[in-house]
Amino acid sequence: MADNVLDFRAWALSRSRRRHPSTWTADSTPPSLTDRSPASLWRADFAIHADQHANLTLSGMWVLAPVVEDALKVTLPIFQLGEIGAGRHLLDTAVGVTSEDHLQALRYFIIESQEHARILALVCAELDIEMLEEHWTERLFRKTRHLRGFRTEMLAVVIGGMVSSEIYKTIAHGVGDPTLSRIFTRLHDDELRHLDFHEATLPDHLEQIAPSTRPFVKSAWKATAIAAAIAVSIEQRRLLSSCASSQLRFVRSLVREIGRRADALFSS
Repeated sequence: MADNVLDFRAWALSRSRRRHPSTWTADSTPPSLTDRSPASLWRADFAIHADQHANLTLSGMWVLAPVVEDALKVTLPIFQLGEIGAGRHLLDTAVGVTSEDHLQALRYFIIESQEHARILALVCAELDIEMLEEHWTERLFRKTRHLRGFRTEMLAVVIGGMVSSEIYKTIAHGVGDPTLSRIFTRLHDDELRHLDFHEATLPDHLEQIAPSTRPFVKSAWKATAIAAAIAVSIEQRRLLSSCASSQLRFVRSLVREIGRRADALFSS
């Protein structure tokens, strides 16, 4: 099926559709789509959102509180590096084990993640924050993703998405600058879409795990995700404090999200 990016956008704009596949019914699906599988619908969703941040601007930024700016100097380069991380290896593991629609949707997902990296780099440049070429958390995350095959990498990507979503939400709510709040709200919304995409498409692959093994895998994944939440809360404690949050609030919110996503991913 061809990439009807403009068709999808025109459809969304002309019909004032809510741009989320969960809201699309049989009579409200892009007409150029004949296959209404979750992967096909999400492929269309990513196409509709292509270049959505192209005109994003940092104009109007205020002077940040020193404690907030100091915290961002530590946080933003780490997450900017993390957004670049997923890419060729993920696509290589997906080839031959998933559908063409899912593969194309993953390509769009990677492009959006790299767009997030570009936006974070712009924010860092505006605040005179030096970029990182490597960081221990990114190295650990990369090694975890590469341990096994496609399922393992995707489950690691979901953990990274949940952590990023919570960090971006924290910054949006507590940074104290309307421009940055708007930017990080958009990044947070994107991360939620990404998590919904994985939740819609990954269970088909997790179903291939033996039923006797699946509860163990689910428990191990939840434990890994909670450990990651605790580790990030410790490393980002200055950011959480400066943005009127706390380590406990951060971990509690993530634990609830981990529980919801685990139940959805391993529902079968």
